[in-house]
Amino acid sequence: MKKNFYLLIIISLFFIQNSYAQSQLVSLNNGYSHQSFFSFSNGEVSNVLNDNWDLAFATDPFSTAIRINGGKGVELYNYNLGDTSDWSLINNNVTNLLSNPIHNSDTSWQIGAFNLHSSGGFDYSWGVYNMATHHVNGDSLFIIKSINGNWKKLWIKSKISGDYLIQYSNLDGSNLISTLIETTNYSNRRFIYYSLDQQTIINREPIIEDWDITFTKYITNVQGMPYSVTGVLTNSGIKSAKVINISDPFNFVDYSSQQFYSEINNIGYDWKYFQMGSGYLIDNSRCYFIKDNNQQVWRMIFNDFEGTSTGNIIFNLEQMNISNYENINFVNSFEVYPNPTSDYINIIYDLENEFKLQICNVQGQIIYSSDLESHSFIQQNLSLSTFESGLYFVKIFDNNNNYLVKKLNVVK
Repeated sequence: MKKNFYLLIIISLFFIQNSYAQSQLVSLNNGYSHQSFFSFSNGEVSNVLNDNWDLAFATDPFSTAIRINGGKGVELYNYNLGDTSDWSLINNNVTNLLSNPIHNSDTSWQIGAFNLHSSGGFDYSWGVYNMATHHVNGDSLFIIKSINGNWKKLWIKSKISGDYLIQYSNLDGSNLISTLIETTNYSNRRFIYYSLDQQTIINREPIIEDWDITFTKYITNVQGMPYSVTGVLTNSGIKSAKVINISDPFNFVDYSSQQFYSEINNIGYDWKYFQMGSGYLIDNSRCYFIKDNNQQVWRMIFNDFEGTSTGNIIFNLEQMNISNYENINFVNSFEVYPNPTSDYINIIYDLENEFKLQICNVQGQIIYSSDLESHSFIQQNLSLSTFESGLYFVKIFDNNNNYLVKKLNVVK
């Protein structure tokens, strides 16, 4: 009966993973030439060239999203002087008439620059859905400047059974290309990419389930104007909370009271700012909590940004909870009280095997360590006279690195 009572206490609590604010580095390289895809549980999963594509086509058969590489200089314009029958009338003079470039949404992956002027219903901006055939038929022409600075006229002619048929050429009609983008071949990626100048499909993105956030260049509004920034966008399904104006982000763990948002730009770019004479500085009064698709919560704190010379971004990452208790059987009970405390703690444990005990601070430094022998319901009293005020983690683990962790608040 007593054993079951303590087990219920254990199951009712959240636990902290053994990460203790580990420092992470990703590099977008000189000139931000690369894009980094990052997994909270596995670290960086892909670092790929970001200067070799113009268009990104959503692979979801129910999506019509088409995005551009706007952060790296691709420009897109609606051709408003006529419909698709005017294809042959477009020539080099059209660039003198262009204004108001269109950009990707930075809040949703499902709204690309080609979808931005959708009127709703079955109109997806670049095309209209036909209820009889279930095809999306392109009804708009576009003018696009490729990442290499070459102007093209472009027609997304259709999407049929998940595959896009596109037609493009130089503005004077030369070098006409008609090609099928078979996104159904890449259903485990969120987008498949295309280079207009190289006429090639590029499979550059990791599997959807393998990444949580991406470090990249993208267009957003800065003081009311579209601007290319370097920042972080979250994968679909990932939610994040931004906490600002806090004195000590490394000791801030109250994620449960925060509002989490699904917009992909909630982490964004403004964790840094530029100061003349000093370069880029980090806002050290904020942190982010990110909830992944497994409902794990991670705290992210930015430490450094080196700018265009290296593209290096340094941040700290710590897991706040574990919702999977598959290893809970290795110990019958484990409890720490009083908590908060100032002078001492009592550690209660019921162990069937030998374990180790560690107490670490938020930087991961081991403050106290000892061995625990196999016992049934033992209470150990530990003095905290040498401990400073702050947050600590009390951890017990076995030889297979199965573990339980308790948060401990010491208040002097």
